Amino acid sequence: MFQTIGVASRQNVEKHVAVFKRLVAYLEKKPVDFYLQDRVAEMLGKKKYQAFVPGKTKVDLVLVLGGDGSILRAVSKMKDFETVFFGINIGHLGFLSEVPPQEMKKALDAILAGRYTLDKRMMLDISLHRNGKKIKQFHALNELAISQGPVRRLMELNTKVGGRKLANFRSDGLLVSTPTGSTAYNLSAGGPIVHPCIDAMILTPICPHSFSQKPILLPAEKRVEIMIKSDYKGMNITLDGQDSVLVKEDDVIKVKRGQMAQFVRLPNEHYFQNLRQKLGWGMENHS
Repeated sequence: MFQTIGVASRQNVEKHVAVFKRLVAYLEKKPVDFYLQDRVAEMLGKKKYQAFVPGKTKVDLVLVLGGDGSILRAVSKMKDFETVFFGINIGHLGFLSEVPPQEMKKALDAILAGRYTLDKRMMLDISLHRNGKKIKQFHALNELAISQGPVRRLMELNTKVGGRKLANFRSDGLLVSTPTGSTAYNLSAGGPIVHPCIDAMILTPICPHSFSQKPILLPAEKRVEIMIKSDYKGMNITLDGQDSVLVKEDDVIKVKRGQMAQFVRLPNEHYFQNLRQKLGWGMENHS
């Protein structure tokens, strides 16, 4: 059972003040300790509250009010992946956020009564190496994106999988995605949708120069190395569309399977139903 709950939110929350008021009023009646991000407490005019700082405040459950970007932002800050996430969608198109605000109370009743399952999602462990030394370490739930920045020229990215050469991609960039991230940037770039139960990583070149360079699905236990062989200002890597870091020629990015992020799923949630709803794949009443 969840005893401590952190409430995280999207950055622009003012127009959703009524939703947060309902949530806090609900939690105040339950036998749980809850923590609020500062901007939520300020919006609600609370002078006394327990502050929630993602990655620093230890809680059992994080309730994220927003869209997928808000969830990714919260996950990117976390260090303890025993923490479980649940999304209430007050954002845009979302695959990670579970319910709309009007279903919030019913969903939380089920969660606090133990009527839920845990959905574990693979993350990526990413390290940036320069001159033979590791200089930065990251994790990502959706994807690593390598791009050329403001210069619109093809990048050359020499790629190895399991220590063996795969390809020298000449493209606008390259994505390394998880199955969770397959419905995000990967999908927009022409990559496949991959069920989250499949243990895999997806390499997707962005607008490749060669028509023969296509997305490739790799076993999750393989390690990917990408060496940057271009020399443009502004080249960068971006993690889950949140954090961006500049890179240089001959930098090496190493990617491997990371920890598992955990999400609460309700009994009536179904992956294929979500695909139909989010992607508009025909909404006829068929099971």
